Amino acid sequence: MINARQHPYQAVHQAGNMTYTIVARDPKTNAIGIASATGNLAVGGFVPHVKPGVGAIATQGFSTNFWYGVNGLAMLEQGEAAESVSEKLTGEDNGRDWRQLIVLDQNGETAVWTGEKNRSETARISARNLAIAGNMLAHRNVPDAMREGFEMMRDGNEPFEKCILEALVAGFDAGGDVRGTTSAVIKVITPDRLPLDLRVDDHTDPLHELMRLYAKTQDPEYRRFFDRLPTPDKPHQY
Repeated sequence: MINARQHPYQAVHQAGNMTYTIVARDPKTNAIGIASATGNLAVGGFVPHVKPGVGAIATQGFSTNFWYGVNGLAMLEQGEAAESVSEKLTGEDNGRDWRQLIVLDQNGETAVWTGEKNRSETARISARNLAIAGNMLAHRNVPDAMREGFEMMRDGNEPFEKCILEALVAGFDAGGDVRGTTSAVIKVITPDRLPLDLRVDDHTDPLHELMRLYAKTQDPEYRRFFDRLPTPDKPHQY
């Protein structure tokens, strides 16, 4: 096992994108978010795929299929449901047993696929507006801890993106990736708002670094800059 504060390249070749991820939708605002962390490099470059008003795909596993994200979003945009998208993507892929896939559609329905060749521990949760999955986990209870962290923050009326981020931290605290965690990402897209898109590609303590970056987005000076930028419903503001 690699400690989160050891250098990532001690573990990077042990496996593929062994990862723990939360995908969620806020039914009040139609915001869709993904937060993910792994013991490999640059999780934000492969796992999260999000499109406002369409849905989200998280693709991970021993041999991550990046094209699940590209092709899955295209299917969701055509109005296909999460379960149908999951079945088609995995059904047409001879390498599906090495993949893990999370799909959330525009109605909040979710589907999770875990191929049998993924390394244990693997675990998943699929519910309306919420799906969580991981592989090569330190403990099978990591997704449960993430769900508990997410719901606790939601009950406290915290911002949606903070709830997702705290869920990821809860997964880390519960053990996270058995190799340790070296990269992390959060993406939240809301209709008529600019996205939150933060990633840490290679760090000895990526969850704390991601939290630090998120805190900087809440700085009043940054918010004044952010809030004056054009959005789809206010394309001319400055």
